Amino acid sequence: LLPTGPGHPMSASATQPGTPGGAPGPQRPARRLLDLSVFRDRGFVIYAAAASIMVLGLFVPPVFVVSYAKDLGVPDTQAAFLLTILGFIDIFARPTAGFITGLKKVRPYSVYLFSFAMFFNGFTDLTGSTASDYGGLVVFCIFFGISYGMVGALQFEVLMAIVGTHKFSSAIGLVLLLEAVAVLIGPPPPAGKLLDTTHVYKYVFILAGTEVLTSSLVLLLGNFFCIRKRPEASQPEEATSEAERLHKPPTDVRVDSREVEHFLKAEPEKNGEVVHTPETSV
Repeated sequence: LLPTGPGHPMSASATQPGTPGGAPGPQRPARRLLDLSVFRDRGFVIYAAAASIMVLGLFVPPVFVVSYAKDLGVPDTQAAFLLTILGFIDIFARPTAGFITGLKKVRPYSVYLFSFAMFFNGFTDLTGSTASDYGGLVVFCIFFGISYGMVGALQFEVLMAIVGTHKFSSAIGLVLLLEAVAVLIGPPPPAGKLLDTTHVYKYVFILAGTEVLTSSLVLLLGNFFCIRKRPEASQPEEATSEAERLHKPPTDVRVDSREVEHFLKAEPEKNGEVVHTPETSV
């Protein structure tokens, strides 16, 4: 057995592996749990504001659609089946929306597609408020499932397109935090209070649709006037010009004789042959 006491020369290096003589190595700076610098990005601020407004009305229809159907005299079994229809449509709407957004020609317009999805969802809520029978509610659930699936599939894709991959982890955490706060103080309590006051489900769906429509306008106008005109958009052109400059052949092909002589001195022997230089030649 080798001694490992404090007097042994290996003990110091053993305590600091990977460092000569036990000297402390460089320490990496601690990473922040949340990078709050994303709030300096106006695109993120606009997206977070739109998402917070959206969730105020996005989850209201699934909560009240069954009660709405019962209020119209629909049996309990058929009323509960409305949520099954909504969820079934949502299953196919999400991958379809994701596939369309991933297309090369569509990806640059993902923000506008997300704005359309929110507008479609809000408009569906407004038209659903006019349903007077079970068939009308079935049609509402079909279109709501399509728009709801589009929103769910595009929201994080658009967020990554706005802030970039290097800030996406912090951005998504902050957005979910803001959405959670909005949901906590938002949809069900005010909508339930409105229903208790008016006893009319139509007003609840109108309120939800108005909130989602407002969020789509916030994102659409914010993207058009602020996000789309960011100065960072000129960076790809600068990178392209820099790459062209590096790959451009040199215009001056003259070679200094001293550089050639230095190169010949530094050239190693090849295939057992001695390179003849002024120093080795007789």
